[in-house]
Amino acid sequence: MNGQLHCEYAVADFDATVVETCDARLIRVTGHGLAPSSGWRLELVAANPGVVPHPESLWLEVRETPPAEPRPRVLSEVPVEAIIEDLQAREIVVRFRWREGFRLPLRERVPSFR
Repeated sequence: MNGQLHCEYAVADFDATVVETCDARLIRVTGHGLAPSSGWRLELVAANPGVVPHPESLWLEVRETPPAEPRPRVLSEVPVEAIIEDLQAREIVVRFRWREGFRLPLRERVPSFR
């Protein structure tokens, strides 16, 4: 971890849901990290390098932006979300630059019948 602070993450704090419309297949990935102080921002960015050898896996990397100024250490939950259009993915691979990542199976959204 080279002395730099990072947020804490758990696979249980993430979810990946497929939303099918008449002209698109969208994947909504939501989650949160536990930041060491307030003021952190999180982003999920595409991490599939070049030619994708496994199109059934959609790779995302968590990017953290700490606050510009030091803040008191108070654990803060920081949300993150991404919406991706993809026809082939069956799982999401969440990667980090400083620790082991994890895999999320895709859940199909159940339509509500109200």
